Amino acid sequence: MLKLVWLVPVLPLVGFLLTFLLGRKLKLGERAVSIIGCGVILASLLLSIGAFYEYATDYAHKHDNKPYVTSEDGGFPHSFTWMPGGLAHKTQGNEAGRLASFNIEWSYQIDQLTLVMMFIVTFVGFWIHVFAVGYMHGDTGFYRFFAYLNLFMFMMLLLVMGSNFMIMFIGWEGVGLCSYLLIGYYFDRGYAADAAKKAFVVNRIGDFGFALAIMGVFATFGTLQFKDLAALSAAYPVEHLWQFGLMSWLALGLFIGATGKSAQIPLYIWLPDAMAGPTPVSALIHAATMVTAGVFMVTRTNFIFQRSVTMLMIVALVGCLTAFVAATIGITQTDIKKVLAYSTVSQLGYMFMAAGVGAYVAAIFHVFTHAFFKALLFLGSGSVIHGMHHEQEMPKMGGLAKYMPKTYRAMWFGWLAICGIPIFAGFFSKDEILWKTFSTEVFGGGNALGKFLWAIGFITAGITAFYMTRLMSMTFKGEERFRKASHGEDDSHHAPVEPHESPTIMTLPLQILAVCSAVAGLIGIPLALSFGKDINFFEHWLDPVIVRVHEGAEHAAAHHVNPFEYALMILSVGVAVLGIYLGKLFYERRTDLADIWAAKLRPLYTLSFNRWYWDYLLDEKGVEAGKSVNNALWRVDSAVVDGGVNGAGWLTRFWAKMSGLWDKWVIDLAVNATGWIARAGSIVLRTFQTGFWQNYVLVFAIGLFVILLIYILPSIPVTIRGFTAK
Repeated sequence: MLKLVWLVPVLPLVGFLLTFLLGRKLKLGERAVSIIGCGVILASLLLSIGAFYEYATDYAHKHDNKPYVTSEDGGFPHSFTWMPGGLAHKTQGNEAGRLASFNIEWSYQIDQLTLVMMFIVTFVGFWIHVFAVGYMHGDTGFYRFFAYLNLFMFMMLLLVMGSNFMIMFIGWEGVGLCSYLLIGYYFDRGYAADAAKKAFVVNRIGDFGFALAIMGVFATFGTLQFKDLAALSAAYPVEHLWQFGLMSWLALGLFIGATGKSAQIPLYIWLPDAMAGPTPVSALIHAATMVTAGVFMVTRTNFIFQRSVTMLMIVALVGCLTAFVAATIGITQTDIKKVLAYSTVSQLGYMFMAAGVGAYVAAIFHVFTHAFFKALLFLGSGSVIHGMHHEQEMPKMGGLAKYMPKTYRAMWFGWLAICGIPIFAGFFSKDEILWKTFSTEVFGGGNALGKFLWAIGFITAGITAFYMTRLMSMTFKGEERFRKASHGEDDSHHAPVEPHESPTIMTLPLQILAVCSAVAGLIGIPLALSFGKDINFFEHWLDPVIVRVHEGAEHAAAHHVNPFEYALMILSVGVAVLGIYLGKLFYERRTDLADIWAAKLRPLYTLSFNRWYWDYLLDEKGVEAGKSVNNALWRVDSAVVDGGVNGAGWLTRFWAKMSGLWDKWVIDLAVNATGWIARAGSIVLRTFQTGFWQNYVLVFAIGLFVILLIYILPSIPVTIRGFTAK
């Protein structure tokens, strides 16, 4: 199957081309579009599983866990030279000045990390496609929606399968494009179009840093192939805390890119607004796959990050702060999808906190479990919205458990998983992150920073359990508030609607993902819970892709169990149970308590409800400040730069005109007058110079006569007076 792995991304591309180019022209029905759109993803899933099996059972053993690159099997279609750039000089690092070949090959790298991401993307993606068949039924753009979904799958698979930074970057930008298209799918709705533009612009900020980092990587190492970079990075020493050298700058650029794509502070503001797209989009792109691309990229380039302790600290702090802030915002949101959006931002923060303390396996493990329970929760919210005739406000719901039993039971699994209740998937991955954070030795100094990060993560876990219980209680329990509320986007009528369960094609994916949310964590059981047996398959599977630089982070408890881990585990479960209890108390048993405590804690409630004013500061004030700066620069450009250029042009035209007049009336007049005089003189001379001797004699006679006349002219009056006197 490894030789066919190139088909994994190609099949979704074929699905996109068929549905997008032929869907409207051939007027393909929903059934045909569904078969094509879901069929290509199922085929990619089966190929991914086959590649997983062959690599795990054969290739990895024969090649000492080295990655498989499709270029090993020759040229097209396995690989080909994509960008024959020739030779270029390295400008940074130990080999600055030496030549390197900038020939970028189009190939795919299959290793343990790639296979995990391929399975997540294709497995979760397939069931979301199936759910979308029912959710989008009757939509006029049905073929267009599935074309966009298939295109996204192609780009996402390029991102995780690419053997070098350039292919990853193509997928990176491609998923950004697809996110724009799918968020703005309802392009006739102003809020959706604005949300799409916001997501596109904010992600470009992060992508700028990522692009600079890619340039820096080539300028330093002379290659962009991941397989080679891991070995070449060993030539560079670790930059300790508060040192900021070359590796730190490269890691900073990469992390800026990850911050934009994975919605971390301060670039997370686009993700909640992205809920303007259809719910399957939220489940696929903005929960399970695309937004985890930053975590994947940081793990893929762990050999760079581990050589900068300062950047690891920044990654951990940003992740921790994001997890806490997003969780506190989720407490007061009323839109069911917005609550899940902030939950996603918070869980992504946990993943980056793990990566920041060097626990890359724990970060990817949470990516793995999160894909199941968060896709389940988003699809469950889509089922609720579908059954509630597109109502998304939780205050207009309540008591839906008896109307949507399948949806409720499925979401119940996702709720317990994200709360971190044993034995659900989220318990194993989140507890692993908290323990690795508490016990990290990356930062030194008695690990005070690690313990601080753990404390914030611990509090955040309790907040998460509280607001997720709030979501479940407000949606499925208590009073049937929808009978008192108006419904529909235009609220043009006030008659209550009757909720209904979603069709099987929508509930089946929920049930599959519910099972995964319950059991997926069992492949990563820590040593502390395995009765002395090391059965953590997930950790052993990913171990070869992690470069060993800081031994303390990933292996603090590799061969023995610290009794303190049990205490922290009990505390983690205890704070989750406390959050669940308070959520049920506030929103099921004593619903008046929510308003009472909101009034008592009004400043904190206002801060949470207004999303810590991040949107106000960045989206409104930041944009306004940017506009003011741009307007000021425009005025400078108009008055000074353009004024100088226009003034110079005016002076040039003026002097050109004056020069023209001087040339015409002085220079040309003098030249023309000289010519006129010469022509006039030539006419006179030509008259006398005839060449005939008779004329010359005549002229001679006339001249002689004139001379004589002049000679005798004075004597003529005397002669006349003499005659007169006589």
